[in-house]
Amino acid sequence: MNNGINISLLLPTRGRPALLQRLFNSVVDTTANIRELELVLYIDEDDLPTREVSHPFLQLKKLIKPPGQRMGSMNQFCYEESRGRYVMLMNDDVVFRTKAWDARVSETFAQFVDDIALVYGNDLYQREALPTIPVLSRRVCEIIGGVCPRDYFNTYIDLHLFDVFKKLAKLGYPRIVYLEDVIFEHMHHEANKGVMDATYVKKNERADDLLFITLEDERWNQAKMLRRYIEEKHVGTQDGGTLAQGSKQISSKSRFRPKLLLKRLLGSLLSRTRELDS
Repeated sequence: MNNGINISLLLPTRGRPALLQRLFNSVVDTTANIRELELVLYIDEDDLPTREVSHPFLQLKKLIKPPGQRMGSMNQFCYEESRGRYVMLMNDDVVFRTKAWDARVSETFAQFVDDIALVYGNDLYQREALPTIPVLSRRVCEIIGGVCPRDYFNTYIDLHLFDVFKKLAKLGYPRIVYLEDVIFEHMHHEANKGVMDATYVKKNERADDLLFITLEDERWNQAKMLRRYIEEKHVGTQDGGTLAQGSKQISSKSRFRPKLLLKRLLGSLLSRTRELDS
């Protein structure tokens, strides 16, 4: 999109106006090209304190919607209203720590002239193991049919995207880049950096377990569509080019193993079923 917006932060949020203000301040303090950034917020219409949060130096687009939507739907709504060439799936309990992070993200994508990549920074919690704050190009989203499946209740969105690109790597195109020195600190309560609140309570976890398993074939299809796009454009390279200092390209053989995860999920589901039957 030729509209002056380079990066869109997609941010479903509820009941955390103080954390949201902290996030806004950190974004302003660290972004090199603030005029090329927008934040698209999904806010429940009954969450009046959050609706009032603002910042004089940020372009905010607030989507005021009925409460009770699934996380997948909220992110997709934000994506559809966004304008950036790149979209970044955000949490409201994050603090940006690295100056000019946006320039680093753009420089990383520039190494892939077809814009097909998954880029993520260091959240000081999951670190390299999982892209909790993934960045995708709009081109990727257009090819795979959106930023994420709408039906995820709470979890697996980051894992779903990671697995798509893991599969793309197995198809010959490693396009996952971890920026270890670009810090988006996830102040999660499980990392002892935040206080447990209602937003952290995950509902319908079993449904998300089952959905992730069910969408295995869809993720393969999405990876194949990305491969086809790369090859049709004759611009993809198997090694992805030379990465900038502080970047690390993640191969299909790194520590995340979808088959092992699926076995664990199935075991967990069987265990839960036995508990319900007993």
